[in-house]
Amino acid sequence: MRVRMRRIPHLLLRALLILFATVYFLIDVLFLSAIRPLRRRLMGLRLAQRLRKWVSGLNRYAALALLAVPWALLEPLKPIGLYLFAHHRHTSATVLIVIGEIVKLTLLDQIFDMTKPKLLTFPWFAWGYARWEAVLARLRSLPLWQRIVYRYRMARAWVVSWL
Repeated sequence: MRVRMRRIPHLLLRALLILFATVYFLIDVLFLSAIRPLRRRLMGLRLAQRLRKWVSGLNRYAALALLAVPWALLEPLKPIGLYLFAHHRHTSATVLIVIGEIVKLTLLDQIFDMTKPKLLTFPWFAWGYARWEAVLARLRSLPLWQRIVYRYRMARAWVVSWL
């Protein structure tokens, strides 16, 4: 009985961490779906095409660094924004989180798209990416996810028709 009671705080902490990570990644997924049109426009520019050619010539370690450095610089903006929000700087926090997420996800999504073939040559990355794709496929197959996507598309169509 005593051993089980000691495990309860660990299980609760683990459940809270999983919940926090899920919400954190869902925020990224929602922002990413809204930013994709902007990304497509940016990639049509001549400069972006030259950048894609340059990135394709990098080795896999340089490609990993190219992805890791902007992520390490931009990812802390969310916790900083939450800190500002906790200290009643609501406008600053919202602007920081929204603009930080738009820049981070636009940049990282594009860099990942360009470096993915090189990154998949790392066995650990290929393994993790396959697991990530399996999780996304499972989420997309859920009826709740399909209803959310349907309502998102309906709302988007309404906004486009209204504009």
